[in-house]
Amino acid sequence: MEVVVVTTQGVEFREAEQYLPLVSALWRDRIAKKLRDEDKLQALAAGLLLSGELSRRSGIPRERLRYSHGPFGKPYLIGGGVEFSLSHTRGAVCAAFSGEGEVGADIERRDRRVSERLYSRVLSGSERRNAASGEDFIRLWVQKEAFLKRLGTGIADDLRGVDTTLLRDTAARECGEYFVGLSGPGAESAEIRVITFRELESLIRNS
Repeated sequence: MEVVVVTTQGVEFREAEQYLPLVSALWRDRIAKKLRDEDKLQALAAGLLLSGELSRRSGIPRERLRYSHGPFGKPYLIGGGVEFSLSHTRGAVCAAFSGEGEVGADIERRDRRVSERLYSRVLSGSERRNAASGEDFIRLWVQKEAFLKRLGTGIADDLRGVDTTLLRDTAARECGEYFVGLSGPGAESAEIRVITFRELESLIRNS
């Protein structure tokens, strides 16, 4: 498993619009439906990261990448032999890639404010007793989300039944101001490469 995180702080969507032709028409339509420029920028960063990395890893030209979806909406690359999972939060986009089996990834800010309602639908009773801080909550939450994304069964509204102590090949990794939840072979040891949107731009120009 390999993981890439793209940070988008300090970048305006109007600066990045020039790269819209490098993502598929379907992805451009997805971006256009976003209401806020911040969300459009993240969607564009995700599309650029995904198409660039999948093309490099599969050997399929960017413009020939084709996707399918599982019964609960999990995306798959057709014919490339590369599994992937995508996630985003305020200021960052994360993608995990593997040629060794299904993967799941989730990213969340460590300082995110957590409501009592969210606590009650994510953590079991024992987890709530052991979660002494908001960071403890985020660490558990991203593991659960990553595990379910790996399974491809959809994100459950009530996560209390997902017991983090029983999850195999699933980990919460510290990544600066974020926690990255990973699930799949190599989750605990996978390298997490962090790049800025500017660095992503440079990779695109040279690809």
